[in-house]
Amino acid sequence: MSSSLPLILREEPFFDAIEVPLPEHVAVVTMEFPEVQLADLPEIFDGHFHVLAEAGPIGPGFAIYEGDITDEFDLTIGFPVAGPAQIDGADNGAFPTGQALIMSHLGGFDGLGSAWETLMERHFAKGGSAPRAVVEIYVTDPSVVEHDDLRTDLLVLL
Repeated sequence: MSSSLPLILREEPFFDAIEVPLPEHVAVVTMEFPEVQLADLPEIFDGHFHVLAEAGPIGPGFAIYEGDITDEFDLTIGFPVAGPAQIDGADNGAFPTGQALIMSHLGGFDGLGSAWETLMERHFAKGGSAPRAVVEIYVTDPSVVEHDDLRTDLLVLL
């Protein structure tokens, strides 16, 4: 069962890691942050997601991580949108396509590290190589959903 909102790939969480095709032609508005570290994330998310929200999101926010997240990496944050947006510092583009290994994390953001470890273990156990990028889709909105009820879909782009 697919949701009507872009980037919610199904209503039910993905309790096991499975490979899924990503939707094509999902227009997004994004901001890019080169050479960041994990400690920078709260400031980036808190300081910029609300600016991107001015574009009128039609689905959940996301973050794309490229590089070694234990060191410096490039970060792109964004939302799916109905059409191009004119926001200072933002770019218009498309969400990545192709295949992804996906698994959902239920609970607060503080548990994402262990969820990522589990997904990456499964990715490598299936013979996967270092991913070109990983993605978090924030299926539920932390401003309206209780901490313990949050759902974040984790994707390894294949």
